[in-house]
Amino acid sequence: MGITIEGLNKRYGKKRGITDINLQLPVGGLTAIVGPSGCGKTTLLRTLAGFLSADEGRILFGSRDVTRTSPQQRKAAMVFQHYALWPHMSVFDNVAYGLKLQKISKQDREARVHEVLERVEIDTSDVASRYPQQYSGGQQQRIALARALVVQPEVLLLDEPLSNLDAKVRQRLRVGIRSIQQSFGITAVYVTHDQEEALSMADYVIVMNEGRVEQAGTPEEIYRQPSTYFTAQFLGESHTISLYRQGKLQKLVIRSGEAKIEPFTAEVLRDHNIGQVEQAGEGKQQVWEKDEHFVMEGFIRHHLFMGSYYRYMVEIEGQPIFVDDDGLLQAGPCIVKIPQVKAYWFDE
Repeated sequence: MGITIEGLNKRYGKKRGITDINLQLPVGGLTAIVGPSGCGKTTLLRTLAGFLSADEGRILFGSRDVTRTSPQQRKAAMVFQHYALWPHMSVFDNVAYGLKLQKISKQDREARVHEVLERVEIDTSDVASRYPQQYSGGQQQRIALARALVVQPEVLLLDEPLSNLDAKVRQRLRVGIRSIQQSFGITAVYVTHDQEEALSMADYVIVMNEGRVEQAGTPEEIYRQPSTYFTAQFLGESHTISLYRQGKLQKLVIRSGEAKIEPFTAEVLRDHNIGQVEQAGEGKQQVWEKDEHFVMEGFIRHHLFMGSYYRYMVEIEGQPIFVDDDGLLQAGPCIVKIPQVKAYWFDE
């Protein structure tokens, strides 16, 4: 089931939570909503769930307008950051709770609970006698996911479900949640502040900032073709410097792994005809374009050994960036090159 959002607005008094949201989310896919704290991503998710009411606009699940319906009528299930499992109830009873409210027979409840727990890789041999606190954080989140899926919702909503887990568990559960979502074939909306999580898990990514959608598209489109300065500098480990390009002061977003550096030698000067790189206005150097690269003068200030590579702090016109390289280079003047297709320019 696809989700359509048309002209959605939500205010908190005079403060806007989300503004003019228009989206079409893919059927059976996982859509990630990513952005900094306070950007409106959780407000959007809770409005989709029906926990918050929209001030303007429409929400459609398939062809069904759910804008003014209750959370129960929307046939959506939600997984929370803090698991929200009842500590006084067994794992079985936690997962079966929604089925009990639906007045599903005891026999059918048992069959469905055991099936969904097995699919999220929880041992079902003693779930009737064990309690949530007897499981690890990662297992508790799998149980919470099972509780959401067992009622057979049409839409699955996840609010930062991995943020309380350590890095290794998060890595495993990224794969686990994605695999489970695909096996159920359910349309899912996943809120996260973790850009890597969004890019690695989702079919479709929405970048939000200050209550608005900055950009929406596939992970590859969002990362490789950022349409706004915010998206370019928010995704990936990036740095921004101001330089003159073709006589105009612009902001250049450089990602750490996409620039290369070379020592500033007479041979490099000759090869790159670096004499054509001139100073232009306000002391900012003009960027030179050569062999499908942008070429700039820089100065290596420091380096860090990162294990399999070195990370260099390079100053360009007094503005620091970080560049990764396999080789060990000494502090001093250098040339910075970045492929034109991997350089993101925006007006000041």
